[in-house]
Amino acid sequence: MYENDIGNNVMLAGGSHANWVSDLVWLDEHDYDPATGAGSVGVEFAGTAVSSSGFGGTIMSARDQAGSLVEDNSELQWNEGYYRGYFELQISYDSVQASYFGCLSVAYRNPLEIGLANFTVQSGANRLQRPIAGGTVESRYLKGGEGFDQTNATFNTETGVWNITSGGIFNQMFIAYPDDE
Repeated sequence: MYENDIGNNVMLAGGSHANWVSDLVWLDEHDYDPATGAGSVGVEFAGTAVSSSGFGGTIMSARDQAGSLVEDNSELQWNEGYYRGYFELQISYDSVQASYFGCLSVAYRNPLEIGLANFTVQSGANRLQRPIAGGTVESRYLKGGEGFDQTNATFNTETGVWNITSGGIFNQMFIAYPDDE
């Protein structure tokens, strides 16, 4: 990609049981500036599976682990390993937009999800748009951004209704929902 000047590269990855977004770089072979993305030849989007295990522990310990990974890897711009979920890509001639979603619990069948973060890659840029995710994400850890912006906005996929949950998302993690049996 470097030698042949191949651009507009977007890679999809998984298997780590975590969400992450990074600029694609060949570290120690090519110059790279994590603040601007200069030197990147593309972007990598990785997602977890809805039912896979994540970092484990509490949301705070998962956030700390994600923070360590982002700090230790210059190309890694966002990492999140607590929520199970998915991401959607919207691809056009002008840009690629990635929207990440997390389920409040996979222990019980339920229709609730939250938006975790949104990212943009402009056509020809070969890097994530800065500020990364507009500078804020619902779930951390974000390099170079304001970081965590907990809105408590929950989307019910059955009713199509957004709700602001009182007491915070973290208090709803293990709500038991009855089965449809």
